[in-house]
Amino acid sequence: MRLLIGQISYLNSQPFYPLLGEHRLVAMPPRELGRLAERGEIDAGIMATADYLAMEDRYEPVADLGVANHEEVRSILLYTRRPMSQLGGTKIGVTEDTSTSICLMRLLLEVRYGIRPPDYVRGFQEDGEGFLLIGNPALLSRRQPPPGFSHCYDLASEWWSWKKLPFVFALWVIKRTVPTSVKQAFRDLLERSFAKGMSELDEIAAGNAGELGTAEELASYLRNFHYRLGDEEKRGLEEFRRLVHHHRLLEPVAAAGGAP
Repeated sequence: MRLLIGQISYLNSQPFYPLLGEHRLVAMPPRELGRLAERGEIDAGIMATADYLAMEDRYEPVADLGVANHEEVRSILLYTRRPMSQLGGTKIGVTEDTSTSICLMRLLLEVRYGIRPPDYVRGFQEDGEGFLLIGNPALLSRRQPPPGFSHCYDLASEWWSWKKLPFVFALWVIKRTVPTSVKQAFRDLLERSFAKGMSELDEIAAGNAGELGTAEELASYLRNFHYRLGDEEKRGLEEFRRLVHHHRLLEPVAAAGGAP
């Protein structure tokens, strides 16, 4: 059975894919992949955590693999004109690509700091007090920060400081309706593909060197991720699940229009 596999189009997920070409891969940003999954068009893939939490009745984790960080992520960045604790009631631009990081940002601003909720608007806002970037554009911004934004917050670092837990940004999932034998075969292939990818991190980094950073910087960036979701990462995931459900932060992933 040839599966349609959702592929997040960022450098940090590249170690998973070396052997997955026997299936059909579709690469796009996390939020758009969530919309495809909502319509049932993705059989398996690496899914943004918030989208998975909204669709747990249809998708289940596979192989305990995902994208997690402990004390920093380096590519989930909130740029602001004033300190984070002073953003109450302001306008914050949010990249079109995110479905998880906006939930994390809202938890940090509204729950950790207890500020009046800002006005979250999709896209960069010239008159905004903040702008949330993720993935490759966030990596690029480390070299060319948005002008006028004097503060930069790594949201994984903020979460770690608050909860002392890793943050899981995405995890590998598969449709619950996929036959058990196919799930097992895909799990085995994914494990082999991941092992090959991890053995080729330096080559992956060198192949992406340029605007995003030097080969050495990108290799360090990739090695900073925790791709195997162990007990500590799962505790972080459970705490995020508890908070987003308690504060009702999960949007319908198929919804169009503005944030959240």
